[in-house]
Amino acid sequence: MDRRIVITGMGLLSPAGDGPEALAEAVRNGRSAVGPITRFDPAGFPSRIAGEVPEFDPVEGLRKDQGRYVKKNAKVMARDIQLAIAAAARAILDTGLPLGDAKAGEPVLPTIDHARFGMIFGTSFLPTELDDLAVPVQAARAGGEFSLAGWGEHGIPQMFPLWLLKYLPNMHACHAGILWDAQGPSNSLTCSDAGGLIALDEACRILARGDADTMLACGGECRVSPVVVLRCCLLDRVTTSNDEAASACRPFDEARQGWVVAEGAAALMLEPLDAAQARGATVYGEVLGTGVGTTTAGVNTCDEDGRSVAAAVGRALQAAGVDPSDLGAVLAHGPALDVQDRSETAGLASALGPAARQVPVTATKGVTGNMGAASGLADLAAMLVLAEDGQVPPILNCDRPDTEAGVNLVTGGPQPLASDHILATTNAIGGQTAAAVIRVNRQR
Repeated sequence: MDRRIVITGMGLLSPAGDGPEALAEAVRNGRSAVGPITRFDPAGFPSRIAGEVPEFDPVEGLRKDQGRYVKKNAKVMARDIQLAIAAAARAILDTGLPLGDAKAGEPVLPTIDHARFGMIFGTSFLPTELDDLAVPVQAARAGGEFSLAGWGEHGIPQMFPLWLLKYLPNMHACHAGILWDAQGPSNSLTCSDAGGLIALDEACRILARGDADTMLACGGECRVSPVVVLRCCLLDRVTTSNDEAASACRPFDEARQGWVVAEGAAALMLEPLDAAQARGATVYGEVLGTGVGTTTAGVNTCDEDGRSVAAAVGRALQAAGVDPSDLGAVLAHGPALDVQDRSETAGLASALGPAARQVPVTATKGVTGNMGAASGLADLAAMLVLAEDGQVPPILNCDRPDTEAGVNLVTGGPQPLASDHILATTNAIGGQTAAAVIRVNRQR
């Protein structure tokens, strides 16, 4: 990279609570945040557990005019969007950048150039709430069955006029951009589990080539939805260990059964190192390199040899100028779905070479479940806190590690964090992958 890029703000909403510290503490103590689904009635669903984000204040810390905007537009913000804009706000506020005086007509962030402040959001498809469709679908029924003709004549007129704006996956960036007057580069990447780290990759590239001075990378997704849970059940992607919620998500364990659906959002604020130093900002870590990959393995699978993960990891290491043996830890995605876990470990083993047997590999999904697009950035935010312990925490619920993994899975107890260089990876069903190498700043 042409410019040294650092992380100066973090925002995270996860099933473990509000903030990176909450997730770090849960991981450190091996405490699962998975429990019975409460956001809707899951009776009749094969899978009835999830990682749900506790109640949070979406306007915490905002100016009054920003708070009014959020409250006014809440009716057109799906849960995914509300989570994402809240995490974004927390990351921006965490930078220490002063808020302008709205009454005096000052910009929301008066010390930055808003024309060079951009945002990249990693997302997935946003499932509609069933209440939004119930009346229109009922109106479209004819002779006891759903009718397309009836939908056009009677159903659509019953739809909420702004329904589409509530569920478009680019509305995270839209609302956050308006709230913070981000006039610089903006993009929305619907890349499922890999979305957050792909957003980090693009944000860093924009900064590196000098097209912005400040960038926000965010990933957010809510999978605690009847539509998503039903789809995952039909695709056989989720565990049905409903009576053992705390141990249901088992990353890289021989007894893994699949995902525990979850929700969350994570955001990182990025600046060039020289700018951060000039204003005396807290620097959590430096982004040394990023990489992405994809394959044509299929829409509902991952490549068995992990070549997409290997490509992303290889590119990130090359961009960072870091040898695999210099890594202190790997933050693996580890969603506990066999096809994803095995693809990921195969890719890591290939990209890391001989170091794969030495570098500690951990994962957080046993604590949170699978937060989808929020996952990679959430892992990084938590690890930037956990690194202060000087240890790599074990993988919760990985009691019988997959003997064919080919990597050094951290189980039982922590392993020493021998280096400040951290590798994070994510891989989505369908082949999208991303990786990032971060140098943790333990001296902040």
